Amino acid sequence: MQSEGMQHIYTARDALDANFLKGVLEQEGIDSVVQGEPLQETWGSLPLTAESLPSVWVSARDVPKALPIVEDYKRRDQADAAVDDLPPRPTWTCPNCSEKVEEQFTQCWHCGHSRPDAGPAGGTALA
Repeated sequence: MQSEGMQHIYTARDALDANFLKGVLEQEGIDSVVQGEPLQETWGSLPLTAESLPSVWVSARDVPKALPIVEDYKRRDQADAAVDDLPPRPTWTCPNCSEKVEEQFTQCWHCGHSRPDAGPAGGTALA
């Protein structure tokens, strides 16, 4: 029998990637935690390793249900990268918390602060 502790299931590229997967897992009824997110602020002075990147953790009992979701997420991410010969999606930096947010959003996913130049032609606001 597995321990009821938390287990690492995914190492993300950045906090946005980790929190997106966290949301996917939560839609499937799996509670998860993002760890290492605050380290992103120090990346300029840290070597980027699996230990310094944000990671997603779930309870040991949820690992069997979570791993296929993570594998599907990775496959889709790799397929998107292979198909898209486009540059990375444009982002803006939140003036309140310095988080990077994809340009289509008019509010920061991390703190809810509005994008400074968000107007009627802006993207979808996050709730």
